[in-house]
Amino acid sequence: MKNSFPTLGVIGGGQHARMFVAPSASLGLDLLIYASDPNDSAAQICKHEIGSYKDLDSIREFAKKCDLITFADELIPLSIIRAIEADGVVVRPSAAALELSQNKESFDLKLINYLGTEYEEKTGKVLIERPLDFDYEITVMVARSPHGQASTWSPTIDMKKDGISVMTITPVPKLSQNLSERVQKIAIEIAEISGVVGVAAVEILVKGEEIFINNLVMGTHNSGLWTIDGARTSQFEQHLRAVLDLPLGDPTMTAPIAVTGNLVAGKKANMYRPYLHLMARTPALKFHQYRNEVSRGHKAGHITLLGESLEDLTNEIQHAIDYVSGEIDE
Repeated sequence: MKNSFPTLGVIGGGQHARMFVAPSASLGLDLLIYASDPNDSAAQICKHEIGSYKDLDSIREFAKKCDLITFADELIPLSIIRAIEADGVVVRPSAAALELSQNKESFDLKLINYLGTEYEEKTGKVLIERPLDFDYEITVMVARSPHGQASTWSPTIDMKKDGISVMTITPVPKLSQNLSERVQKIAIEIAEISGVVGVAAVEILVKGEEIFINNLVMGTHNSGLWTIDGARTSQFEQHLRAVLDLPLGDPTMTAPIAVTGNLVAGKKANMYRPYLHLMARTPALKFHQYRNEVSRGHKAGHITLLGESLEDLTNEIQHAIDYVSGEIDE
């Protein structure tokens, strides 16, 4: 009997493409990866083809083997996406939606039309004033299907050191329930006016009880990595459901708090040994190894810990981060 399940093509072979593999198997999809290198994270574990993201002919041949296309890499030229859309290929999210997320001025104009915000026009550029002294920045992950079903996850805060993401905390400790509900509602509205199909991240600046929309990032996002272990439906499964126009899954958290830490390679050449130590020390840790070529200062994977005590969770995640990087030895 012919397999009636669709073949989904993913352009991009990095770790986010890799994280589509498990939910695609659960949903019964055939996943085909277009990667730039056979050693790319996703290409190591999934059926794939190799080519340049700028090679239109190669991508056209790839698209012929797929029922629809999505992407997991921001380096894909818009001209390529427009060209295969013109060929009749279904691409989700569309080139128009991707362009909006990449073009700050166009995105601001959409917001102005939606919010009715007063704005200043200088040399053809539309500006929305954003505060320089905001309290903190949060991210709301949102998913939307072609027929308009939408859902959000609890807002997340990204804790940074020297401008580099160290860990994320969900839900945001300082955020009131009223403001949490408000930003999730706004994220859905922004997804609707922007034509989002799939998953997107709405980045929001918070100052007191005021909020300022800062950015829209199309596709799965590092702020949503916690959802793999901490939500009933991860951002990766939800993206697949959304682009295929399947009913969306339940985004509810499976624990009161989820903390995710980025593991950055440090002094240790053998990345396997640190995992053994951390598994023995904290059995509840959930590990995600990207199998990228490991070099000092580069992200090698992430870990997530669920629980009720924010202090305990952040301490354990920080210990794991420091141990993998070589900052501590035990």
